[in-house]
Amino acid sequence: MHDQNQNVKDAKIGVVLTDSDDWTANAFLKNIRKRDAKALPINLSTLSASISTSDFSIFNANLKDSKLDAVLVRDVGISFSLETISFKFDLLRQFENSNIPVLNSPTSIQNAANKFFSFYLFKLAHLPIPQTVITSELEVALKTIEKFRIVVVKPIFGSQGKGIIKLESSQPESDLASKLAELLKERGVLYLQEFVLNPGRDIRVFVVDEEALGAIYRVPRSDSFIGNLSQGGTPVKCELTEEMRELAISATTAVGADFAGVDLIEGEGGLFLLEVNATPSGKGIKLACGIDVTERIIDLLFERIADKERKEATE
Repeated sequence: MHDQNQNVKDAKIGVVLTDSDDWTANAFLKNIRKRDAKALPINLSTLSASISTSDFSIFNANLKDSKLDAVLVRDVGISFSLETISFKFDLLRQFENSNIPVLNSPTSIQNAANKFFSFYLFKLAHLPIPQTVITSELEVALKTIEKFRIVVVKPIFGSQGKGIIKLESSQPESDLASKLAELLKERGVLYLQEFVLNPGRDIRVFVVDEEALGAIYRVPRSDSFIGNLSQGGTPVKCELTEEMRELAISATTAVGADFAGVDLIEGEGGLFLLEVNATPSGKGIKLACGIDVTERIIDLLFERIADKERKEATE
């Protein structure tokens, strides 16, 4: 590993966040400052851009240019406005186009965040995934529930376990049709996934730079099937198996991420991949295992800065 302390005292690292109280965001800021670099919290919603024939610049409300040496993305925020979310990712792409390291890349974050497209990438990589149907047709959705018997309905774009419900074919068809119609009106498309019978928990594996650092079980509350910690789930240490390790690394590679939280579930036929989070929280694994994944992510970021400087020095 390269010496991450070389030439970092004057480095300005932008940490993209939306919640100033977020544990992971603050761990990133702390670990950057421990290396004597400058850590700058950035909310993409506060940035503007100026374009002319001869100039392009990104600046904040004080009209100061955002001159950065690297960008680390903790959270871009969820928005149902196409213009808002597109502009945020376009800003990240412009930082990337300015030849500065951006972790994770905007493309990988978008790949992971889109549950439909990420599953297509997992399929191409021959990874084990639950059968999933995406449709805007109510009749197709009803037939899918009849076939799978139990389905999990998720937003295609979502986070923290919000908006996830479980529907069963044993429910009255009129109730199912009413609920699905309501979701169709709200979302325009339905993402229905076969429910995997499991021991009452899921697994999150943390991957950084093609290495699985550790894993936790996420145990739901007694009145829920959702293990996300933000939904009241409890993190419990999980011993990594080789199968978990290989599947998590392959899934992270499939979406093109440098680091990720990879969600797996233990089914009757073995492990299944549920999703990849390219902007994961590091709090759960710190609490359950004592592993600070943010330190390793910052190490990788400074490696990228050093690699960029060496490359520029030889050109």
